Amino acid sequence: MCFGLAIRLRNPPLSSRFGESGSLAEFSCVLSPPCAWIYRQTRYSSRRIRKRVIFKQGDCNVIQGNVAKRRRRYLQDIFTTLVDIQWRWTLFVFACSFILSWLGFGALWYLIALSHGDIQAAGDESHKPCVTYIYGFTSAFLFSLETQHTIGYGNRYITEECPEGIFILALQSITGVFIQAFMVGIVFAKLSRPKKRAQTLLFSKNAVICHRDGMPCLLFRVGDMRKSHIIEAHVTAQIIRRKVTKEGEILPFYQQNMEVSCDGGDDRLMFIWPTIVVHKIDRDSPLYGLSAQDMLRDRFEIVVMLEGVVESTGMTTQARSSYLPSEILWGHRFESVVTFKRETGEYQVDYTTFNNTYEVDTPLCSARQLHEVKKELNKQNGVTEASSDTEESDTSSVDNESSRKNSLSNGYLRFTPVYANTNEHSGMNVTNGVVGDPMVLPPAIIASDVPTVSPGSERKKNFRKLSIKEPSMDSLC
Repeated sequence: MCFGLAIRLRNPPLSSRFGESGSLAEFSCVLSPPCAWIYRQTRYSSRRIRKRVIFKQGDCNVIQGNVAKRRRRYLQDIFTTLVDIQWRWTLFVFACSFILSWLGFGALWYLIALSHGDIQAAGDESHKPCVTYIYGFTSAFLFSLETQHTIGYGNRYITEECPEGIFILALQSITGVFIQAFMVGIVFAKLSRPKKRAQTLLFSKNAVICHRDGMPCLLFRVGDMRKSHIIEAHVTAQIIRRKVTKEGEILPFYQQNMEVSCDGGDDRLMFIWPTIVVHKIDRDSPLYGLSAQDMLRDRFEIVVMLEGVVESTGMTTQARSSYLPSEILWGHRFESVVTFKRETGEYQVDYTTFNNTYEVDTPLCSARQLHEVKKELNKQNGVTEASSDTEESDTSSVDNESSRKNSLSNGYLRFTPVYANTNEHSGMNVTNGVVGDPMVLPPAIIASDVPTVSPGSERKKNFRKLSIKEPSMDSLC
């Protein structure tokens, strides 16, 4: 089975094993020919290449089976059943409900005319019938049709000879109103279903992992094609994966929530243009221990849902999509889709670049490994971490204001000694992001040939501080 090896890496040791094109190694699954196909999976495909719970278009890949008294339960909620069934069955029920009611009441009118002797006395002007101009079942059926829909062509009408006929007339009028209201409500409900509104809500084809504000994040994009907005829109995400509990119980489809936010806020978004939804990979994230290599062989599914109120109808709608590990691009960012047109003074959204991404330098290790490296470097330099439990505290700063301004936060490390006399710092030799004599660090962080401070320079160091610089090292982990 192909588990989707589609992550692009920039690690030279890995690329040398699988082959490379320049410095970029592109992995593709060559285990079986179906893995090379473009994934176009139907709802009831007999050969599913990828096992997923939610299809990309939002349909659930779940079939209910062996339900006790299933038909009886469906008939108890006949309205929802008729709304959910396909259109051809709805139209069939619509036509049958009217035709059967016409035939049923037509038979009653025929029996009334037959019992009163109207059919036997046809043509006798001295006989006063219950319903005029009824000579058989066909004329009785026409009178039933005219009565139920108040057509009234003027020939057939009821008289006061038969009280039972007056009762049937009232009963058929009430029944016709109920049937019309019921069937029109079903058709209207099918036309205005929120599920149809969800077809114009778009999710990006791929999700990406990159650093944002010094923290690894999972990003995906959502958009709305219509001008009518989604009110109170909010996004939720869950990961479905296999889990083994402490007692040894195996949960094959364990669902875990993933905290998401939009542009630094909460899960609520102002949905006026395509928005990038962010999941921060911190200690509470289920992706905290996954590296780029782990992403290649792990099996999980991230289900994302967008809910909101349709501005036009006031009904609540929900759009769904999902991402497999093969659909998550490591070290990518989304391209911008919103531009400002000076000619018209409007903001234009270009959906041709909605799924486009570009590569950025991103550590290949997991967020856990990156945090451990930062923590170890802080410990070696005597820097105390902040008390916060989130990953944002990993880039802790000192109380010195000038040092705090110089610190960056993009997820990469360097050491910058802070001296008591700032004038002495201007003459220091800076190489590979290390000022002064290098500490004993992992070879992936500092090269072995890092030069030290020239002999004879005696400078007293107060403390060392962890700061960040723009990356030039892909083999961090």
